[in-house]
Amino acid sequence: LSASLSIMHPPLYNAGHQAMQQLSEWSAMNDPEMAAVLQHWPTVYTNISMIANWSAPLHCDPQSHANWYDMLISVSNYSECVLDIPSLGLQFDYWPGTVVAFSGWLLWHGVNDVSGNHCSLVFYV
Repeated sequence: LSASLSIMHPPLYNAGHQAMQQLSEWSAMNDPEMAAVLQHWPTVYTNISMIANWSAPLHCDPQSHANWYDMLISVSNYSECVLDIPSLGLQFDYWPGTVVAFSGWLLWHGVNDVSGNHCSLVFYV
């Protein structure tokens, strides 16, 4: 994800990378357990949310910013899931393995109910 972000939005990638460096430096001096975990943190995104077996009515994400790209990754075993972004008039098949990047603060978006086990990971800076 970090490599993708570095191509799609270099300033956001750089800001996330800098934030992770500062957090690593702070935790090395103040919180050794956090420092140990950060050595294995896989991305420049600083937050990850997991949504499991839950529909997501149309909404915006207030913790994000207009010029930031949040990344949504869909995993698990399910069918007929659609990611709706009505302000752009777009609907995407949201199959397992799909990765989508957009401003969750700026664009209303939602996902329908599905049958099967559905899990999405949402990455924020």
